[in-house]
Amino acid sequence: MLEATTSTLLVGELQIDVQQRQLWRAGSLIGLTPMEFDILHLLARRPGQVFSARQIYESVASDFAEGSWSGIGNMVYKLRRKVGSDLIKTVRNSGYYLPTRQ
Repeated sequence: MLEATTSTLLVGELQIDVQQRQLWRAGSLIGLTPMEFDILHLLARRPGQVFSARQIYESVASDFAEGSWSGIGNMVYKLRRKVGSDLIKTVRNSGYYLPTRQ
């Protein structure tokens, strides 16, 4: 699992409470699975940085289950459905990132 470096991260409308492992968007609590939270936390700690599916898997998903990094795209899809498709961007054939400004 990822280590918390600060208790709250703010990215656009997102407020990520790292200690409580909660996500708020525009004042509404959004329920995330542990893996979804860790993926979002990874992206939010470095807005603007593109993470490949392999990097995300090695940083987050490998803690949860044996498998392959190829399933990360599906996890990002599910995460987008919860937080809003406009928040997590894709760089084709490269990876995913959160924009630095929302």
